[in-house]
Amino acid sequence: MDAPPTPDKIKKNTKTLLEKATGLVSRFLGSWWAVIFHTIWFTIWLILNFDINVLTFSVSLEAIFIGIFLLMSANKSEIQRDKREARQRVNDRKRLETDIKLDEKADRQLTEIKSLQKTLYQDIKSIKYKLNKLTEEQILTSKKK
Repeated sequence: MDAPPTPDKIKKNTKTLLEKATGLVSRFLGSWWAVIFHTIWFTIWLILNFDINVLTFSVSLEAIFIGIFLLMSANKSEIQRDKREARQRVNDRKRLETDIKLDEKADRQLTEIKSLQKTLYQDIKSIKYKLNKLTEEQILTSKKK
């Protein structure tokens, strides 16, 4: 069974009508279909010899709304980018904290290894000393015989 959606997923899936419309308009305006549509529209307008002032007025209004839609789309993209960057910073911070903990653990382990190494070195030195002493005693004992 699937887990229930998190509030973040619910929020991502719930877009207002205006947000949906803005996305659709922006996608359309950024496509070749928009170029084709406008070319056909202007051609028909000019062929039918409609009033050029009305065309100018309608194109000006369209430009205003296109500008608004594109700014809204850009704002939404910027908000999404900011959220993505914030999540990335949180993930980076968590990764950094984990790295620091691992570094601290490794440092403690290295310190412990150095301590054990020092102890082993001292033990080996002691064993060598005792071995030399035993060897000297054996040599002296064998000479006496």
